[in-house]
Amino acid sequence: MLWGLIAVGGIGILLGFRLRAPALIVTTAVIVLVGAVAGGIGSLLDWDRLLSILLFVVTLQGAYLLGVFLGVVWRRGLTHEQ
Repeated sequence: MLWGLIAVGGIGILLGFRLRAPALIVTTAVIVLVGAVAGGIGSLLDWDRLLSILLFVVTLQGAYLLGVFLGVVWRRGLTHEQ
């Protein structure tokens, strides 16, 4: 679970640094689908499974915001150097 959160966080930072909101929406949908399929269709309404999917989505979106912030700081730094 921890490695999954680290991977999702890394994906979120990369998305925020290079891509914009439509990519985040698609990635969020993919994470929800993968989480539902990985847990099994029968346990889709299990609270532990739903909380796990929610944790992945919140991690993705928080890391995305961090990536956007880092991208803005990076671009602003490049602009001031020129």
